[in-house]
Amino acid sequence: YLITFVYPVKCLNSQAMSSKPLNILVYCCKNSLRFDSVSELLLKLIGKSKYTITALDETQPWQRYCSLVVVAIHPQDIPFSATGQLRKFNRDGGKILSLGGYFTSLLPLDSFREPPGPCLDELCSTPSQLPIGQGKEKSFIVLPVSALNEHSTLTKALGELGIISEKECSMDLHPLEVYSRSSIILDKFIDSVKQQVPTLDHNVVKIKMPSSDESVPVIKKSIKETDFFKYINDAGSFPEIFIKSKTVTSTQDLLWSNRILSSAAESVAILADVQIKGKGRGANQWISPLGAMSLSFHFTITETSQITRKLPFLQYIAALATVDAILEVTEMPHLPVRIKWPNDIYTSDGIKIGGVLVNCGTNRNSTNLCVGIGLNVNNADPTISISNLSGRDVSVVQLASRICSFFFNEILIFNELGHEQFIDRFCRVWLHQDKKVKISLGRISCDAIIKSIDKDGFLSVQNVSNGDFVSVQPDGNSFDMMENLIAVKKS
Repeated sequence: YLITFVYPVKCLNSQAMSSKPLNILVYCCKNSLRFDSVSELLLKLIGKSKYTITALDETQPWQRYCSLVVVAIHPQDIPFSATGQLRKFNRDGGKILSLGGYFTSLLPLDSFREPPGPCLDELCSTPSQLPIGQGKEKSFIVLPVSALNEHSTLTKALGELGIISEKECSMDLHPLEVYSRSSIILDKFIDSVKQQVPTLDHNVVKIKMPSSDESVPVIKKSIKETDFFKYINDAGSFPEIFIKSKTVTSTQDLLWSNRILSSAAESVAILADVQIKGKGRGANQWISPLGAMSLSFHFTITETSQITRKLPFLQYIAALATVDAILEVTEMPHLPVRIKWPNDIYTSDGIKIGGVLVNCGTNRNSTNLCVGIGLNVNNADPTISISNLSGRDVSVVQLASRICSFFFNEILIFNELGHEQFIDRFCRVWLHQDKKVKISLGRISCDAIIKSIDKDGFLSVQNVSNGDFVSVQPDGNSFDMMENLIAVKKS
């Protein structure tokens, strides 16, 4: 079946309207090379504490969550239809940064006025005319193409547009601090990393950070310098190794794309204060500002484990472990935190605060797994956080530790008791129980009700007219609560 599920439209409050992070959209007429170069530069200057950076596709709705459009082509190359969209976006209060030339046809004449001072002359390729927005922030700035090589100029323009503040700057990557409850395991881990990484100094081990040209030190630390293992005493030996860093590219990439760390121990967890290239499902980005939790853990399960035959359940187990840990750490069992199928953490009124990403690869006798969890804990941006919901600051280290504990224990319970007991507990905390939806099967549509998850981990909905059940694969469909839609993704 090709199945589309449409929720009845409901009114969203103003808080829910901002439930997704703002985008910076780069318009370059589908020139992928230009987009890559511009987005990479913006990422360095802005980081990812507030914004995602994606390509603007004028054939799709884009204005709702857009904070800034960066026009990265010459104005003469912009189609007329796109020009109209950009004009309306700016009239409605949207901000535009043009790289490559000035075009007066984009904006109404009354939006032009003389620049207020010589500092802005440096930003504009035609300083005699510079559109000015309301208040101190500008709504439209034009730079020559050469600004791509002049980071200070581009940074000033982004400041004038209100995208970054004077205090914000690109973040440096930081060392990886390694901890373990066992000094023997810790020494073996460091020795294994040394063997895989060529080094001139035997006392200094560095590994290349994924998606970066930089290498960072791997530093052995005393267990007395972290509280992580203090909260994890009920999870046996999981994880053997705990790694902490202030800033990384991606915790998931460090353990999954780069196997140096994950292959050096049976189980490894890494927690970062900030990610600058966080990962979501597919090609999605995940914003990871200071105060958020960026956690990944890697481990191996044998073929005798029951969960190896039910791999779709892993993302559900991670999501349930996250919710259980939040309720325990906040000491608020009725905190309105729920699971959105298949792998997101939401508030009960539909605001996303976290997500789960699972990578897996099977060998002859085992399965390698890497679970990534991103969660808004104490951060104010881009939406709301656990501290907003609970009214108190939450220890990110304690929360990460308890998630690992709950996850490991859920695996043990699943292997012993099977999937039925898990499904019952999972459906108690998800958003969708008995929700009415509309199923579209080609040209035929009918009403249905979301009932549960089936034995294979697929979403199970019941046709109201005939009582038949239809299953939906979690990896083949999108479920956008904010747009009231579940839809099969086109290959």
